[in-house]
Amino acid sequence: MGIKEAMAAVKAIMAEADRVPGRPIATTVLDHRGDMVCFASMGEVNTALARQNAFKKAYTAACMRVNVRDMAARAVAQGIGSVANYGNPNFTGGAGGLVVMHPSGETIMGGIGVSGRSNEEDEELALIGLAALQQAWAS
Repeated sequence: MGIKEAMAAVKAIMAEADRVPGRPIATTVLDHRGDMVCFASMGEVNTALARQNAFKKAYTAACMRVNVRDMAARAVAQGIGSVANYGNPNFTGGAGGLVVMHPSGETIMGGIGVSGRSNEEDEELALIGLAALQQAWAS
C-alpha cells in the first residue's frame, strides 16, 4: 500500500466527517508492520484521545490482522477479557479499526483507524475510507 491509496482513504474519511460539523475526528492509515503511511486530524479533535486511538485502532487491525471489533470479541471469547491484556500498549478494542487486505484477498496490507465519535460512527467512517482505498488500487 502506498501513499496514493492511503491518502484516498484519508480524504474520503475527512470529507464524510466534514458533513457533521462540530464532531472532529482523527484518522490513520498504517502499513502491515504498523508503520504510519498517512495521518490527518480535524482542528479541534481531542489530541489526548482521538489521535492516539486512531493510531491504536489501525495498529491493532494491521498487526493482529483482524478488524478491531472482531479482535475485542476474540479476546472475550478466549477468556482474555480485554485486548489490553495481550500486553501490547498499542492494542485497543472497540470499533473503527479495519484491516486492509490486498485486492487479491490473500495479503494483509495494513490498517485504517478512525477515532473521535461513537464506535459505530468511527467504524462507518473507516469503511468509507477502506472503500476509497480499494477504489484507488483499482485505478
